[in-house]
Amino acid sequence: MTGVAAGGGGRGARTAARLRHAAREAFTDLGWQATRVEDIVKRAGVSHGTFYTYYDNKAAVLADLVAASQRELLVLADAPWGSSDVRGALERIIGGFLDHYAEDGIVMRTWLQAAREERSFSELYVQARALFVHRVAEHVSAAVAASGRADGPSAQTVASALVAMVEHFAYCWVVLGEQHQRDDAVNALVLVWGSTLNELAGFAVV
Repeated sequence: MTGVAAGGGGRGARTAARLRHAAREAFTDLGWQATRVEDIVKRAGVSHGTFYTYYDNKAAVLADLVAASQRELLVLADAPWGSSDVRGALERIIGGFLDHYAEDGIVMRTWLQAAREERSFSELYVQARALFVHRVAEHVSAAVAASGRADGPSAQTVASALVAMVEHFAYCWVVLGEQHQRDDAVNALVLVWGSTLNELAGFAVV
């Protein structure tokens, strides 16, 4: 499953970007399973030959879309929390995740659809999620270490549970259409994450 890098310039990069945009439209209208290369090239206004110059198949296009999406999420996870304003850090990370999911929900939805059919996408999801969980676990571990507590669940397990909460909330909101106000959602999730940190490390987050 090979594709092209999302960055760069020139005519080739513009054509590849057009193909990714067309694929996004096709995935939106038809879903993963029903989308064909034919649907992508029609929307992009290019030939099949042009498509195969850049991508092996529709899975390769989706892989590029997923890679771009995940780079943005990892930037969020890498941002320092800062011990002086943990709540602000949580608002930035959780709010940023929800905003990104809302903007890129079609990629996330299609990725999950593809993961049910193709092992490569399910493995990619597990790997990408593990990176995000690891980033959060580092923050949780540091908080617990600073508190001097030795009891309680592992930082990795706590981080996985917290990330899963935000992931599923975002899916229900963006993909399934649950009705929520963005700021209310952020406040609720920060409250739960903050309560967990309070319990683990005594942070006055909420």
